[in-house]
Amino acid sequence: MSNLKKILICIYNLQGGGAERVLINLLNSFVDENYDVTLLVLRKEGIYLNKIPSKIKVIYAFKTLFGKKLANKVLGFLSSKILYKMFVREKFDIEISFLEGFATKVISGSLSNSKKIAWIHADFSNYHWTNKIFSYENEKKFYSKFDNIVCVSKLCAKSFTDKFGFRDKIKIVYNLLDKNLENYTKFKFNNVFNKYKTTKIIYVGRIEKEKSVGRLIESFEEILCMGYSDITLFILGDGSLKKYLEEYVFKNNLSNNIKFIPFKEDVYDYILSSDYVIVPSYSESFSLVLAESLYLGKICIATDTAGAREVLKNGEYGIIVDNSKEGIKCGILKVINNPELKNRYISKMNKDNYEFNRKNVLNKIFDIINF
Repeated sequence: MSNLKKILICIYNLQGGGAERVLINLLNSFVDENYDVTLLVLRKEGIYLNKIPSKIKVIYAFKTLFGKKLANKVLGFLSSKILYKMFVREKFDIEISFLEGFATKVISGSLSNSKKIAWIHADFSNYHWTNKIFSYENEKKFYSKFDNIVCVSKLCAKSFTDKFGFRDKIKIVYNLLDKNLENYTKFKFNNVFNKYKTTKIIYVGRIEKEKSVGRLIESFEEILCMGYSDITLFILGDGSLKKYLEEYVFKNNLSNNIKFIPFKEDVYDYILSSDYVIVPSYSESFSLVLAESLYLGKICIATDTAGAREVLKNGEYGIIVDNSKEGIKCGILKVINNPELKNRYISKMNKDNYEFNRKNVLNKIFDIINF
């Protein structure tokens, strides 16, 4: 690949979300291909800061001591052109905003003749979170400045074009899996749950309202009340609802069966140490955890979202349940009462032909940036 292309990638922060993890995967791939990459991080915070490859040049717009509210006021008040001039002093061939929000605003302010790419991870039909910081008119104006708009799933693309248009700019590129994923197998991993002799179910992700972790806990509580005591739910992640849900679990005497684990940089040992992976989201454009878990040979349960249907091939690769508390409960009971389902689903997936494997995704990415 070319070593002459200069690429600027902008992201708000590197907190423990799926998009941020995908960015680290992408940065490593760019390093492998000798691209000259600069990463603009608007706020210096997040668990993945120390995962940025050493060959990547990093610009921090606001340091940690610069409070979030004040930083957001500056990012919201100043024009996109002024913000871009404040943070970017070099010329680039390609400029990428890797997540919706302020990163998109900043890159839209570039007046250079670079190729501009906006990466979209959200399902705008169910979770248009950026409407809290931008008017519809301003947000559409920001996107009009981009040459390509990369969406991480077909649902993501549809929800974006239904909201803003720009169909001729859309490219669908699934989330890039970690290159180290291939080093993990169900035969070679660190069993972090070795002391638990129960059936183990794990949720991995942010603990926010749209991820429906509270609904998952309530469903699990009902299963425990039915007499299923030999099961453990592990919740691996952080978020604004974590403290509240930890208190709920404690007050309702559920601590023996529901365990919270702080977010980890490497989640694969935890996934492999579990019997089942569950994604209970209200809305999901593309679940990185689902794609990774399938690749690792785990059986997955997911609420019915367009993103889950896309990854699980409409239920061919995993169990899709009604998007409700009752649906989540029925899905968990189904796998507990029918352990033979593991082999039925796992045997259907061929890693070499897996649509989301790294080779397929990287080819699409390089096709876009090698203009």
